[in-house]
Amino acid sequence: MVPTSTQTDADVVVRTFLDALCSGSTDAAAGLVTDDVWWENIGLPVVRGKRSVVGAIALMHRRCRFDVRTHHLAVEAPVDPTNPHAPTIVLTERTDILGFGPLSVDFWVCGRFEVRDGRICGWRDYFSTADMTRGVARGIIRTVTGRGR
Repeated sequence: MVPTSTQTDADVVVRTFLDALCSGSTDAAAGLVTDDVWWENIGLPVVRGKRSVVGAIALMHRRCRFDVRTHHLAVEAPVDPTNPHAPTIVLTERTDILGFGPLSVDFWVCGRFEVRDGRICGWRDYFSTADMTRGVARGIIRTVTGRGR
């Protein structure tokens, strides 16, 4: 299947959004989400609405550093190909890195973004709490031994 311009644009929107999160730019991230956006980290309550999602992003930016290494990014067909305004699905397989002072925690994440009309309208992240716990342990060992961040 040849990607449509909407699908290609969805790829750019997600990459730009992740770049905004990494740079700590809450305003840039806010400009890339719809008013009715929702964000779910599996196992935690869903955050709904632009004000709440942007508030959660701002809180993350105040409390920690964020970085990401994207391993795979796949653009799927729109949810409903007969509806030109239906969201396009973008899947990411990545390593997220959260930094708290000298501690750096890295863990695997699979993200599912829904992009509609050039903005993210839905975002769901899947991750293993066991892998996150291992990331904390690795981060503590690196911090204590002085072996990088």
